[in-house]
Amino acid sequence: MSVIHTTCRFCLVRCGMKVEVEDGEVKKVTGDTSHPMSKGYLCVKGKASIDMTFSPRRVIYPQKRVGERGSGQWRRVSWDEALGDIAERLNAIRTEHGPNAIAVQALPPKEYFAYDIFLAALGSTTFFKHDSHQCFTPQLMADVLTYGGLLTYPAYTSVLGSDVILLWGINPSETNGSKHQRVRDAQRQGAKTIVVDPRPTLSAKEAAVWLRVRPGTDAALALGFIREMIVNGWIDEAFLARWTVGFDALKERALGYTPERVSKICWVPEENIREAAKLFGEADNAALYTFIGATMGGNSVATLRLLGFIPALKGKFDQPGNNGFLPATGVRMPSYFGANLGMEETRDFSVQLSAGKFPLLAGPDAITTPYPHPRQVIDAIMTDKPYPVRALWTDCNPVVGLEDSAATIEALKKLDLLVVSDLFESPTASLADYILPVTTHLESNAISEYSGVNMIAARTRVMAPRGEARDEGDPVLEVAVRMGLANKLPVSNYEELLDYRLEPLGMTFAEFSAAGIFERANEPAKHEKGKIRKDGKPGFNTASGKIEFASAKLAAFGYDPLPDFVEPPDSPYSAPQLAEDYPLVLISGTRSIEYYSTMGIEIPRLRSRRPWPTLEMSPLTAACFGLEEGDWVSVETPNSPRAIKRQVALMAGMDERVVNAEGLWYMPGCEDLIEGVLEANSNVLTPLRDDVDPVCGGSVARCLICRIAKCEPPEAARRDHAA
Repeated sequence: MSVIHTTCRFCLVRCGMKVEVEDGEVKKVTGDTSHPMSKGYLCVKGKASIDMTFSPRRVIYPQKRVGERGSGQWRRVSWDEALGDIAERLNAIRTEHGPNAIAVQALPPKEYFAYDIFLAALGSTTFFKHDSHQCFTPQLMADVLTYGGLLTYPAYTSVLGSDVILLWGINPSETNGSKHQRVRDAQRQGAKTIVVDPRPTLSAKEAAVWLRVRPGTDAALALGFIREMIVNGWIDEAFLARWTVGFDALKERALGYTPERVSKICWVPEENIREAAKLFGEADNAALYTFIGATMGGNSVATLRLLGFIPALKGKFDQPGNNGFLPATGVRMPSYFGANLGMEETRDFSVQLSAGKFPLLAGPDAITTPYPHPRQVIDAIMTDKPYPVRALWTDCNPVVGLEDSAATIEALKKLDLLVVSDLFESPTASLADYILPVTTHLESNAISEYSGVNMIAARTRVMAPRGEARDEGDPVLEVAVRMGLANKLPVSNYEELLDYRLEPLGMTFAEFSAAGIFERANEPAKHEKGKIRKDGKPGFNTASGKIEFASAKLAAFGYDPLPDFVEPPDSPYSAPQLAEDYPLVLISGTRSIEYYSTMGIEIPRLRSRRPWPTLEMSPLTAACFGLEEGDWVSVETPNSPRAIKRQVALMAGMDERVVNAEGLWYMPGCEDLIEGVLEANSNVLTPLRDDVDPVCGGSVARCLICRIAKCEPPEAARRDHAA
């Protein structure tokens, strides 16, 4: 029996795991206590690694579509036939329409770097990151505008030393399990937590103060929080005078957000606002962490900038127990993290989709890696304007993951070529021309990177791939070579790519795998020592060299340099007449610990824990609508002609005016996977808007309005009940 240390790949957290192998057969998977972040923790997804790897539903041979899109008719083909045909068709599209007609779409924790260098070699700027407007990118943009780097993301291996931890719009118990354990470590050492979330999550129940904010109003609450810190003197005036710009303007704006006003906007009691601000403001060491919950409320960049201001006011930047930067490891990172690929850049980003409308998101002036807004990609597919997008290679599931599911489905059907690299036939894969089988983390080597953390970990193959599954990056690189792009690539295959990424550290992947972990040493107060700016001068990596409350970059592009609250476009206050017919505020986009972007829905071990998509609501809400736990309801919004079906889940503590439709579902058991999406997925109800955030387009996935009515269960649930 041998024990191999590796890392999981079922979500962005990438926990460490130990795998027991005997005679080439995987016997057991457990958490790795030596991993600096997870320290032995492994969630239910990681524990289901063997189930996922050996699922009979897994795609393990290349499949070519032989019927109409979505017909489910496939023919097994060889890798040679599949990749040869893909390369030939991509070259034909490139010749007729230009390289920007070819798009790729990838997201961590899957292979990302190979798609990066494929697109760069091809000369295309159409990286279709379907969450560029509502997930990590707006948060990175906001922090770069303020600090010059990522600050508010939960980038920690430990939060020991914090007296108070403010978790704002992040639910680590279900989305960042190992980091939730690190917060619990701090709580056991006496730290108190403040949680800002509309839902009574486990983190909220464990908190000293829970602020049950109305969805989409986080910016107003943040301004109220900032006001309380300023008027009560819970700020470091000397630090602010030396290291920040725009404080006086921020103070003037925040003073208008009294606890009374904020309480009315956010539905949070005045005394709770004051209590939370006092707890954070008076703490010796306090840190704030946020993520997706604050990026899907429409006004995302402004909201996240305001959250980032809160730790700056205390003036204890980059000290133990407070927010700060950790040094980069030096490994070549995917563009997702705003990194340099180490390749010569020859693409013309001035013509990139969205560059004109969102010049700080896309194009040559983008704050981080330039990505188009997905609305413009979908429109280009449908209209060929401003230029055609005719091919997409994706390792994601945009039919489920992107807003306006019906429009996304229509667009994907219009493509000349759709290639999907995945473990299963997802709803998106059901529309593909090719499904290419990829390895699980038990079958592959990889570099596990961690956003904002000074550490990388080795993922080491523990078993031979099933069937003909291949490391995801390998076919991408082989197609590039077959297209005649070998001279533009830094490597020719995936194994070389791993060595290429580690080259700046002076090690090969074999050496890295033997070591398991590489961690860059950290030191405090780097801004005072010239360890943050690229020019080596003291300060921050902004144009002013200081923390920018008022952003010179935003001002230069005609935006308000100082963030403010904007009421969501469809709410009880902005659309009161509409709200009479749609009386409930709807959150969508949340997820449970069992699934990640629908990965896991096909696994019985995980389905037994969470069999159906739910609509969470207060018992008072249920009683008002004559509902009980387990009933099924239809959910409608004014944005869509369709309704979805959800099973009622009672959640004591929810505001009776708010319901939550867990995001990213398709109805298991449907013979037609597309119908399974349209029946259950919350993005059926969510518009794909690009007008709710002036900087990045934004999304209203967490602040819709809806109406509900009791209905019959879907056919799949009826069959399950009868069985």
